[in-house]
Amino acid sequence: MLKIMKLKTKLISFDLWETLITDRPQGKKINSRSVQRVKNLSLYLNNKGHNISDNQIKKSLNILSEKCTQDHNRGKDIDFHNRIGKLLELLNLNQDDLIKNEIGDILDSCFLRYPPKLFPKSIELLKLLSKEYKLCLTSNTGITSPKTYYKYLEIIGIKNLFDKIYLSNEVKVAKPSVKIFKLIIDDFKLDPDKVVHIGDNIFTDIFGAKKVGFRTIYVNKRKSVNNNLAFKPDNTITDISELF
Repeated sequence: MLKIMKLKTKLISFDLWETLITDRPQGKKINSRSVQRVKNLSLYLNNKGHNISDNQIKKSLNILSEKCTQDHNRGKDIDFHNRIGKLLELLNLNQDDLIKNEIGDILDSCFLRYPPKLFPKSIELLKLLSKEYKLCLTSNTGITSPKTYYKYLEIIGIKNLFDKIYLSNEVKVAKPSVKIFKLIIDDFKLDPDKVVHIGDNIFTDIFGAKKVGFRTIYVNKRKSVNNNLAFKPDNTITDISELF
């Protein structure tokens, strides 16, 4: 194990996307889920009598995703139901709760039909670490509901390996805000320096965790150049398998 984790660590916090799971298993993004979402939403909305083109739906989903990322970068998030409401605004549709729920179900079903892939060694690593440390999952979420994330994590066999799971659209705060990291401190009743956060995003993961006093491990998959921000991760790896 890395020296940093041998010091006085009690809890390891893991990022999810591009740390444990990916939509780029071979380095190239898989778009099947996005294509299916457009197709299913188009069929649903046209059956409801709304004349909305596939291009308009695709554009609205892209804007929604970009807005979600912008919110996260500001340390904010909203619940899934309200996020779907933002999609209805983009599509110029009325804020109908039934339609919100049905559209949410469509997006969720596409996520489960075309799920992200678990990185090799993820389960083996988490099982090994769970014998020695408390583990939590700390993830910024996109346009997928918390209930579907929990279902997915259970399907891939890692949900029960975490003592606590923090999803931004459930706790309504996102990395890099210190608020989400302080939730971890409060829940586990630990001093910050007893927590290590591991993630692939130098801003949301490393900057956010360092601000609250966590030690950090940066998963630098893309072997990026050194960041120009006034902070550095405590350790850098290119893949979580290096934690072995």
